[in-house]
Amino acid sequence: MLICLDCGALFEQARTIVERHGLDTPPYEELRTCPRCLSTAICPTYRCDLCGEWISGGYIKTLDGDRICDECHTR
Repeated sequence: MLICLDCGALFEQARTIVERHGLDTPPYEELRTCPRCLSTAICPTYRCDLCGEWISGGYIKTLDGDRICDECHTR
């Protein structure tokens, strides 16, 4: 699952935009963008192993491999 850091949208697959920059031949630049707002500020996200909500901010990863969101842990 991916999350857009600008609009907060969750999506399975990013939209790919090919930017040619005025060139007639490759190589062209391929940008992975949010399908809703077209931002390139996207990153993978995970579900919190304690509460089950999507993690949109910081989290910790335990030695067992669990990911725990900021809402479920204290430092």
